[in-house]
Amino acid sequence: MDKKTQGAWIIHHTRKLQVVTSQDFDQLAFAGKCGLMLSGIAASFQATMSRTRVDALAKANGLSPRSELPAVLAELERQKVIQQGLDTVEVLGLSTHSVLDHTSTIFQEGSPDSVENAVIDISENVSESPVSENDLVQFTSDTFGLKTSDAKDLVMKGEGIGFFDAENDSRGERLVFNGNLFRADEIHKINTVIQTMGTTETQRFRELNDILAKQGCITLKQAHTVVTRQLFNKLQSIGLYDVNKIGNESGSHFFVTRPAAFSKFTSTIADDAFDLSKALVSSLTYGMTISAFGRGRIQMISALMNKLIAGSWVGPATAIGHDYQALESRGVVEVKPSSGSMFIMRLLKRDVGRLALAVIQEGDATSEAITQLPSAAVNHYTGPESNRVIIRKNITDPLKRGVGNLLTELRTGGLKR
Repeated sequence: MDKKTQGAWIIHHTRKLQVVTSQDFDQLAFAGKCGLMLSGIAASFQATMSRTRVDALAKANGLSPRSELPAVLAELERQKVIQQGLDTVEVLGLSTHSVLDHTSTIFQEGSPDSVENAVIDISENVSESPVSENDLVQFTSDTFGLKTSDAKDLVMKGEGIGFFDAENDSRGERLVFNGNLFRADEIHKINTVIQTMGTTETQRFRELNDILAKQGCITLKQAHTVVTRQLFNKLQSIGLYDVNKIGNESGSHFFVTRPAAFSKFTSTIADDAFDLSKALVSSLTYGMTISAFGRGRIQMISALMNKLIAGSWVGPATAIGHDYQALESRGVVEVKPSSGSMFIMRLLKRDVGRLALAVIQEGDATSEAITQLPSAAVNHYTGPESNRVIIRKNITDPLKRGVGNLLTELRTGGLKR
């Protein structure tokens, strides 16, 4: 496994650990927190920021400024990617992939134990196709020198934390998988999914995929007008569709993207490990499709994004000071006062901007029309994995059986036909 992919799984698992009380996987969690923090403070260019901003970005990434941040910053300084001053922190210019490399290095240098290495390896394996739980236990035991009982406990613990998922098929066999099944070999896997559908479902499924291929990102409401909610939930639960949630003063808004929309331009879980491009695409799509006309709709998105990607400040506008908090808290953009009640903004992570623009340009987004900066009014973002977990917890037993059968088909049926 290359370092970028390993770093991405470390970030994925750390986010799962942040919402449970498990004290296991200590080195993995520490490396992941270092990666989350580095992603939050790093830009595409060398920059210096105040301790106040560093503390705010730590909180936004789930780290305690008092109890966790000092050790994380000390490790990042040891890695020579930051330099701490009395009231400031200077950060080297880093791409998102570079952050993942450093996350992997921190993990490896901390001498992780076999179970920490095992849960990363398992996650990569079950992202390619579902695997029988019994086979996975045996493989883990053989590969990492664990007792069979310990390997079984590890797989069950990983399922409980959410490192990976499991579902019973129609024969009662438990299959282990995760939400990254459709980031590679998508055409083969989609054909396998289609084989499980009836004629009407297949037609609607193809129609939704065509719309997403043309537009890159659509509202969840629009998706539900094409395919049934039940079918969509089943496909979302196995990761065929990503649902992104953004929130503002008018409530929560949900947008659908395909993993393939991002893997078309890059190819692994490392592509958008921090969900930053998805957050940017969802925010821009809100500005293009839902934001009120009085606040402005996006025109010439390519020109706007190219200006941001080139490193230029955009604005001034009053809305900038309020509408990009979700992106600001993730270190994607920087916002600062201009004059009076006006603000200006620049893009900090240019690789994130390039990927977001590529996804948007694949569709008809460039035909939308306004003449000013979009007013996206987005102050909260929840990524696809968290939304997928919610759906999986709430699906009915019949739908669970349907998911299990679909996983069986992905594991075996499509390979035999």
